[in-house]
Amino acid sequence: MELTGKQKAYLKGIGNGLDDIVKVGSNGITKSVIKSLDEALTARELVKVSVNSHERDYRKKAVEELVLQTGAKLVSIKGKAALIFRENPENRQISDKL
Repeated sequence: MELTGKQKAYLKGIGNGLDDIVKVGSNGITKSVIKSLDEALTARELVKVSVNSHERDYRKKAVEELVLQTGAKLVSIKGKAALIFRENPENRQISDKL
């Protein structure tokens, strides 16, 4: 299921107040980055990720890889920050309002 425009707008509104808790550094996407994102998505459903690169194409590819590896959905990319969502049926925090 893809996110609708309304759902993305709702999630972006929530995401504005979030700090980036997962950071992709100069080492790129490592197993520990994927594990951290997976754990954060399980706990929070909506996570802001920071990709430390000046290259827009690299940032986009890195975020796409993170989404693919975690089974999540991309809400938005703005600058170096990406907002990623994955529903947690066992601990619904946000998804029950979508």
